[in-house]
Amino acid sequence: MQLKIFLAMLALATSSLDTIAQKVKRKGVTPATIPKKQPAATYSIGQLSGKWQEMKRSATDRKTAVNFSDTLLMSFTGSTVELKDATSMRMTMKGVAEIEAPNALIVAGDTYSIRSLYKDVLVIDDGEFIREFRKKEQFYYETVGKIKVERDSFVIVRSVLMKDLMGKWIVYRRQAVPGFLKPATAILKSFSVNSMNTDGSAVGEVVFYTADISQALSCRFIMEEGNLQIVTDKPFWKLSTYKATKDEFVFGDVAGLLYYSKRY
Repeated sequence: MQLKIFLAMLALATSSLDTIAQKVKRKGVTPATIPKKQPAATYSIGQLSGKWQEMKRSATDRKTAVNFSDTLLMSFTGSTVELKDATSMRMTMKGVAEIEAPNALIVAGDTYSIRSLYKDVLVIDDGEFIREFRKKEQFYYETVGKIKVERDSFVIVRSVLMKDLMGKWIVYRRQAVPGFLKPATAILKSFSVNSMNTDGSAVGEVVFYTADISQALSCRFIMEEGNLQIVTDKPFWKLSTYKATKDEFVFGDVAGLLYYSKRY
């Protein structure tokens, strides 16, 4: 009797072990991996088609503006991009352009984070600076040499309204009388009229160079009858105004140094 009870208990234990064994994963079977959902790209490379010109640069906190002259120009065609440093006016790099999810912009091997992209304004982060770009039909340098310059017309000084010069201007051509320029001459490269004062003057920034050393300084603009004064802590310019349209401003001194500038 006791033997029968023992055999019955052994059979029950064996059955339980078989059940447990059936629940244990067999050796050599790889568990199924559930793939993680990849984030979708926020932007597409097609949204960048065309020409983009850097207009503003700031620290990564976007609170501190940074002066710069090495304007970055980017031209997108399909999945290719051309980069130019406006200082040298040479196409410095050409390569592949792509968007990596969710918001990484890869251009010719360099990677930027897109902060925002809306219509004709692009803001990117390169890890050191925040750069703001505007979309352009043409880069400003592409118009150089195509503008009809009426050389003989710059004899009569013409009055210009300060408010009409609001914005940024870059000098694309200079015309100097032989022997006028000296090593110590402060030569203008560009200027920005940022805001008007109640007295009719304006404040902004001027970029110039002396003996190949470039500087950018805050300044005050004073417009008198046919004359523009650019006042900083050190250099001071008093320049006659000859022509001002929506996109072109000619000023200086026909008997010394004449500046031809374009709206930037």
